[in-house]
Amino acid sequence: MSGDKTIVYLGNRAAIETSHDATGREVRRALSPGKRRTTVEPPSGAPLAEVFTAITASGGVWAYHSSEPPAWVASTDPALAQLLAAHYGCELRAPEPHHGDDAPKG
Repeated sequence: MSGDKTIVYLGNRAAIETSHDATGREVRRALSPGKRRTTVEPPSGAPLAEVFTAITASGGVWAYHSSEPPAWVASTDPALAQLLAAHYGCELRAPEPHHGDDAPKG
């Protein structure tokens, strides 16, 4: 990926809150159902494969924020968006981050 800031948007219909109890055990709590968006901003210049893995790994960003695959994906990096949409088998959208909780649409 180039030096430009990359932002990834994922449609999150099964959002969870992850915390740790007093013993350090991970506790996951489902949030109220609804149309949500999870935004991921990887470090500038991070390699595409590294960002993809950080999002999709079993203990990665997406697993930390949702209990189901994303409903859709969009990114300022078109190649990354296509890889994520293919991986999750979900809709690919154009990034328009200023249109409400369930944006982007396109």
